[in-house]
Amino acid sequence: MAKDLTLLLIIALPLIGFAINGLFGKKMPKTLVGGLATGVVFLAFILATTLFSGLHGTQIVKLFNIINFEKLQINASFQIDALSIWMTLIITGIGSLIHLFSMGYMSHDAGYHKFFTYLNLFIFSMLLLVLGSNYFVLFFGWEGVGMCSYLLISFHYNDAQKGLANSLAGRKAFVMNRIGDVGLLLGLFMLLGQFNTLEFLQIGKAVEANAALQGGAMFFITLSLFIAATGKSAQIPLFTWLPDAMAGPTPVSALIHAATMVTAGIYLIVRSNFLFELAPFTKDIILYVGLATTLVAAFMALRQNDIKKVLAYSTVSQLGLMFVALGFGAYTVALFHVTTHAFFKALLFLGSGSVIHGMHEEQDIRKMGGLAKLMPITHFTFLIGTMAIAGIPFLS
Repeated sequence: MAKDLTLLLIIALPLIGFAINGLFGKKMPKTLVGGLATGVVFLAFILATTLFSGLHGTQIVKLFNIINFEKLQINASFQIDALSIWMTLIITGIGSLIHLFSMGYMSHDAGYHKFFTYLNLFIFSMLLLVLGSNYFVLFFGWEGVGMCSYLLISFHYNDAQKGLANSLAGRKAFVMNRIGDVGLLLGLFMLLGQFNTLEFLQIGKAVEANAALQGGAMFFITLSLFIAATGKSAQIPLFTWLPDAMAGPTPVSALIHAATMVTAGIYLIVRSNFLFELAPFTKDIILYVGLATTLVAAFMALRQNDIKKVLAYSTVSQLGLMFVALGFGAYTVALFHVTTHAFFKALLFLGSGSVIHGMHEEQDIRKMGGLAKLMPITHFTFLIGTMAIAGIPFLS
């Protein structure tokens, strides 16, 4: 019972922060707005660590029935297991640090309370995505994350110089994610048609008991799920939204495009591994798309002048590597790289934010140089992040 309550609190805390800041944030002092938004996410992280330390097997926490027909039941329920709690730790842990950084970074911004409202809603959606015990709850989180990314990328839509570009970048991310979502919906309808359920555990048991689905059905289901993953996790051909998404404030880049949202596609495939194991052809497609994305994005990064776009293409390249691991069926390796990448890429993005602030909002790296003497702390932290991404031992 204690576990059930803890889990529901983890999910509810960011939602409470979102509601309070959304309704009353305009009249509250900035320190209170930022403190509340950061505090609820950090508290969720503390609760997640207690769940992680007392983890035994898999536990389902059911709230209520959404759909209840004779042969079809869909519940609002959550799953406590190693994968979901591990993802929760990444989301709330790095999320709380990025919230903390944002308190200083956004302090001069007119839309301060609105920014933290969106951030809290984003964390809530991401938690729904990873903690749901079925594809239906996952889908709600999936759509919520897409909506929040649109709101956060085009946050400065009324900026005198870049307002239009910011709005277009947000719209591009939104539309490209919708293309991926079509794949997810198709996959879910096919799963319903084959198994009459969307629960992960029940589908897993059905797949074990009846391997007759190995033909075309499994291929199309897994391919649809992979199309969904290419949208969220920026793989060829749906990767061009991610570099444009750098139009959002730097903490948004760190949260969405390093630590959480772009890993949703990888989470989806790891969570559905029992389906992909029966579709070797889909795994081959994942492998080659991942390889192509890694190489193409890495070469594109070499030709960028904007400090954040260099990091954005680097993110696409790293995500490609994770998909290569998934294509080989090395799900643990992919998840390990998700974890390390979340930390070092968030660090690099926040470091770039510090540099951009220090350079009075200049992002062109051709106009920078010799900053180590002027910004020694940023220099040191950026160096650690760079060494971690280069794979120097003991930094992962």
